[in-house]
Amino acid sequence: MTDADDVIKANDAAVRSASEALRSNPLRIGISTRALFNLEEEHRVFEEEGVEAYSEMQLGREEVVLEKGAGFEVIKRLLALNEHGEPPYVQVILLSQNSPDLSLLAFKSFEHYGLAVKTGSFTGGRSLAPYVLA
Repeated sequence: MTDADDVIKANDAAVRSASEALRSNPLRIGISTRALFNLEEEHRVFEEEGVEAYSEMQLGREEVVLEKGAGFEVIKRLLALNEHGEPPYVQVILLSQNSPDLSLLAFKSFEHYGLAVKTGSFTGGRSLAPYVLA
């Protein structure tokens, strides 16, 4: 066996070890709805017209697919690291100060785009701090 073979074996063992560690304790990423989706119009309504107008805007929009936002492709590529049928390497948690009214719209959009995001917190304007571990 050559030195190169030893290096390859050591590298393979390190990759297996890292893979097992990530499967037992996956990378968890919290991201906002505004980073994942283009919600500028919704944000404008919320800021200029208030919570009631914003909630009214959301009613009847359950079938709308949200446009991709600035962070969408990054999250899509990170989730692509996961292998179907295996415990994930990466988990994405949606964190939002938006009203829970937006949750249906967001999760339908995840389904439309094929993103495996299963968890989210919609605080209705309250701080996200209690939901985020340092």
